[in-house]
Amino acid sequence: MSPSQIRAARALIGVKQSDLARAAGVSLATLNNIERGVGDPRSSTLERIETALAGAGVEFEDDPERETVTLRRIARPTAYETLFASQRVLELLGPESLTPVEKVLFYSRRDGDDDGEGAARICLLIEGHNRAVLLDQVQFSVANSGRAAEVAAILLWAFSFHANTLFYLDQVLDDTTAGDLPEVVRRLRALPWRELRHPSAFFDVFDDWEGHLRPYAEREGHPMAELLALVNAARQA
Repeated sequence: MSPSQIRAARALIGVKQSDLARAAGVSLATLNNIERGVGDPRSSTLERIETALAGAGVEFEDDPERETVTLRRIARPTAYETLFASQRVLELLGPESLTPVEKVLFYSRRDGDDDGEGAARICLLIEGHNRAVLLDQVQFSVANSGRAAEVAAILLWAFSFHANTLFYLDQVLDDTTAGDLPEVVRRLRALPWRELRHPSAFFDVFDDWEGHLRPYAEREGHPMAELLALVNAARQA
């Protein structure tokens, strides 16, 4: 990874030096020197920068004739373990993300072997300026308190930083995980997106907000309580 590749990568994803430095955990001065070819940076520093850019969909390639920088415009992280996946979602939605978020779509789907009676899985399509990330392979659900806490934490983060750009689908989709990624994203973009102003609107598509999920908001320390407090405070402002 050369200085010119780092500069080209930042241009591709549309972020400032300060954004990349913060995401990579290096000082702005260090990154500035690296991009100017000044000094001899540690390999660990370069690895942190490359890891941060890779998380934003940037891929590097070097050969004897040329160096290339490409951006994966559509991604589908293969994260199945919900704790790891929820951390990844929070990184993508957070203020230090190198994927500037323009819209977030929440939707629910059935599993491929589901007969229609099982718990729906909760999915997200995060639309950035020049990149989309689809998370539909994770087993997010609200089947119990712990699972609901993970989903509530994601919604809490989404409402905290992207309250005016949140959407949902008012139907439960068939399993999308087996479909070709570009086709699934195209299909999702073609469906009618509804503005998400309160989590109950989304939850009621596949579950029961008042009877099943709202009681979690009465438990001290549960993320659902924090989510409801945040949303209600915003509506009253």
